[in-house]
Amino acid sequence: MYSIASPTQARSKKALERFLNVAADLLANNHFEETGISQIAQLSESSVGTFYRLLGDKDVLLYAVHERFVEQSRAAVDALVADLTRQALPLDAQVEAFIRGVVRLFDGSEGLLRALIRRSSIDPQFRERFHQLNAYIGQAFGRIVLSHRDSLKHPVPEQAADLSAHLLLSGLNYFTMVGSLGVTPREVLPAELSRLVCNYLQVAQS
Repeated sequence: MYSIASPTQARSKKALERFLNVAADLLANNHFEETGISQIAQLSESSVGTFYRLLGDKDVLLYAVHERFVEQSRAAVDALVADLTRQALPLDAQVEAFIRGVVRLFDGSEGLLRALIRRSSIDPQFRERFHQLNAYIGQAFGRIVLSHRDSLKHPVPEQAADLSAHLLLSGLNYFTMVGSLGVTPREVLPAELSRLVCNYLQVAQS
């Protein structure tokens, strides 16, 4: 079980943040495994002793990067849902805005996300945290859909909202890992995924 104690001193908190930032950059560029602790400390403008005091080893550092990524993602999803809730948009527009927001959330973090997904394929703890994050995003999407229940013509709205969330996340995860969805350009991805989901939900287009 990976765990770190949250530093109480401001100096230690800043050092930990630098370690996390450096590790995230190394992961995104596929250099994490080959980079030693002494080099990580140097890149972080810190010392090996501080690294061991705050983290202990590279596996703990990797988990801490993952944990921060999940926490930041959940906070961003909360902010996205809150923003959409304040807007009086029809469901098809809210679905597209949600998808666009999730794509924007991971924009620029594809390399880091791919590295973390690869690690989750061999590490049950990482895999469980990704399942939890996907479930969190899926549940947020479901709440948006079901808040417009009267706009849905699907005979089983709860089931349709759940399945469409899984389909949406599968498509976005595939896009992250591969970098494309066939010949579909990146810029039209939110609109096309929204069209796909709304057709399944049987939502009247606005």
